Amino acid sequence: MNKFLTIGVILLTLLITSYSCKRVETKAEQRIKVGVFDKNGDSPWCIADAMEALKIDPKIDCEVIRASQIVSDEILDFDAIVFPGGSGRSETMSLGESGIERVVSLVKDKGIAVVGICAGAYIMTNTPDYPCLQLTGYKAIDIEHDHRGHGLAKFSLTEEGQKIFPELKDREISFCQYYEGPVLVSAEDAVEEISLGTMLSDVHTVEGSPANMTNNRPFIVANSIGKGKVASFVGHPECTPGMRWMLPRIVRWATNSEMVSYPESVVRPDFFSNEIIYTKDIQDLQSKYYNNLSGSKEEKLAAIDKVIEMACWSSKKWIPGMLRDKDADVRSKASIALIKLERTDAIPDLEMAVLNEKNDDCKEQLSKSLIELKNILGKNRK
Repeated sequence: MNKFLTIGVILLTLLITSYSCKRVETKAEQRIKVGVFDKNGDSPWCIADAMEALKIDPKIDCEVIRASQIVSDEILDFDAIVFPGGSGRSETMSLGESGIERVVSLVKDKGIAVVGICAGAYIMTNTPDYPCLQLTGYKAIDIEHDHRGHGLAKFSLTEEGQKIFPELKDREISFCQYYEGPVLVSAEDAVEEISLGTMLSDVHTVEGSPANMTNNRPFIVANSIGKGKVASFVGHPECTPGMRWMLPRIVRWATNSEMVSYPESVVRPDFFSNEIIYTKDIQDLQSKYYNNLSGSKEEKLAAIDKVIEMACWSSKKWIPGMLRDKDADVRSKASIALIKLERTDAIPDLEMAVLNEKNDDCKEQLSKSLIELKNILGKNRK
């Protein structure tokens, strides 16, 4: 056969093969499948917050999973497991002894990533006399004062943390919700210790809880162990407006995925500029504004601003209901508040509000807010 004819046949064969074979995804195209652990109904708001934060990333597919899935082969289809806030003991009790062993094996032997948030951070530790997975080089101390308080806490990133969250590298102080997360110190064992961030706030508002326990302690930690990676947040970035993107970013790090950037609609580290520790005086003010959300029109409009300004933990629960207020101005302002709070879980409420709205000006604002809220979700961004 003529040499040129032979080359032509080979090229044609390769071309046909490339079209007939299944396309192989490039690394940038690969999807990341994440399971958010539900210990049979624990802390629904923590689960919802984690799910909605993960949806910021256009390549992350997430779903709620249970212990029965973790101990089955179904879990092998997942790239990462997120253990959200709630109760660490409840989560490990739901897993059971064989479930705990299974998670450890999944990380060490299968390379499945694990991320813990608050209570989830507790169970990642190697804490004596506490049901934990011993996947990090840290242990929790002062557990007897576990209910020490909460608030909007200050933290700073270490050099290692700045590599994962470069958007915060030029900031000496950032802010994140804290709700009685673990006080971490070195476990002095063989497991790697990497501190990505340090907590700078001293939270001890509950009577009897000691001062100078939370400040200058690890706030974000990570490590490799076996074939996998583990990361933990002592606080709650997933429910902190402007900082929720930190959860999908750490999932990308833990799954060895491409580190992509997120839009300015969610990367808003300047959203909060002051520490807000929930002392009795602050909690009294928060209660006042919560009550005003069901007051007069003027009280409602002012209270919407205040519950956001004061980083009220439960504002996410009450604002969606205000889309059904009798006053159009309140409905309109509530829709704007949902964008500030990044409450993408309220999209169905907002969709119905747009459909039912009779006031033209309010309908225009609701429609605009709906578009902006949907654009926070990765799958809606171009």
